[in-house]
Amino acid sequence: MNPILKTAIVILIFTAGSLTPLETTLAQDDQKMPMSIQRLLIKVRAAMDKDDYAAAVKLIQTDQAKSESNAACSHPTVCLALGNCFLMQKKMTHAESAYLTALSLDKNYLDAQVNLAKVYTDTNRTAKAAGAFWAAYQLSDPKNPKYLYYSAVMALTDGKTQTAIRRFESLFSAHPDQGTRQWRENYANALVTARQWKKAAPVIRDLIAQSKGESRIKWQEALLQVYLTINDTGKALDLAGTLSRQAPSEARWWKALVHIRLTRGEYANAFEDLIIYSFVTPLTRQEKKLFADLSLQLNIPARAARMYETLITETAGKKASPNHNRQMIDRLVCAYRQMGRGDKALAVLNRLDPQAGNPELLLLKGDVLYETKKYKAADKAFRTAAQKNCSQKGQAWLMAGYAAWQYNDLVASRSAFEQAAQFKRQRKDALAAIAQLKKNSRM
Repeated sequence: MNPILKTAIVILIFTAGSLTPLETTLAQDDQKMPMSIQRLLIKVRAAMDKDDYAAAVKLIQTDQAKSESNAACSHPTVCLALGNCFLMQKKMTHAESAYLTALSLDKNYLDAQVNLAKVYTDTNRTAKAAGAFWAAYQLSDPKNPKYLYYSAVMALTDGKTQTAIRRFESLFSAHPDQGTRQWRENYANALVTARQWKKAAPVIRDLIAQSKGESRIKWQEALLQVYLTINDTGKALDLAGTLSRQAPSEARWWKALVHIRLTRGEYANAFEDLIIYSFVTPLTRQEKKLFADLSLQLNIPARAARMYETLITETAGKKASPNHNRQMIDRLVCAYRQMGRGDKALAVLNRLDPQAGNPELLLLKGDVLYETKKYKAADKAFRTAAQKNCSQKGQAWLMAGYAAWQYNDLVASRSAFEQAAQFKRQRKDALAAIAQLKKNSRM
């Protein structure tokens, strides 16, 4: 339930009308209140002024027992007083019954209707509360906008979002000058819940203009999310850019800019924003990985290598999936290869997989050795990877054939190509290499 309702719904023990001096008669069904009822209410009020609600209930019950009716109360005002006494004692079932009796005696009894709505609100019967406040609004004269607002909020809390939206819109249409920011905020919440993004955007913009501090930031973030949800990355980018300029030390706007730039495929700009973001706040592990990946993609291998080394060092001693570790090593090796530092790439592989136990890393090691023209060592690495049943076994045999060919071991080369030819993806290249070997041997 919206916490606003817990403080905003103020139900008086007696309504303004029933608190008037008892010598002033209260019209009920166009008749004067009976003197016996006035005398009873004087006694009840005295007990309630002492917070002795049990005594007040007993006074009513004793008095009503004398009547011909078997009902707990026979007059709307007495029923209201009885309901209020039960309400103050938190006897909600009895309070509800008293208010319903009051309404059965006078269907237009606004005070009973409002207090009944209070009971439903306090007992979390949101559907009934929404209906009771709606009825109270219809009875009020002049129309009380608060009852319509509470009805809308209760409908929203009950999950009846469309009903809530209709009532909010009726509220703002019928009472344009009486709405509060809280009312607009709940209307915005209803629109967002209903995924009515285009309606929500102008309401949220108004809330941003009316808000300050964390509340303003909350709605700025909400507007950004709306723009991203409807794929209006242009407006999202403009807003995030404005916000980052207005509050350059606020990390969330730089983070939003990075996300939007990535969504738009603007990787260089995303990387620039990520650098600024890293100055404002420490990067999470996932953000460091993004930093390294963008560095690699944008051909800044030295920066990528430093960040991958950091990530691998941070993972040391921690439980991490083998695939995750291998991915980091792959990318670190790729960064060193981009730098033309095959020696560093080999050092990484020897350091992080010293026993050459990972067949995929062994295949990668073979690639680095081949690239640095260490063909015998490369041949050995490829063959070992193939024999360890790596996921790219056919590729390992194919590269072993090329490596052996490079240092002129044609028998070993042909044998490796024959193995590679058994794999569909490498078959064409392997057969072409075998044919070339035969041709060369006849020359």
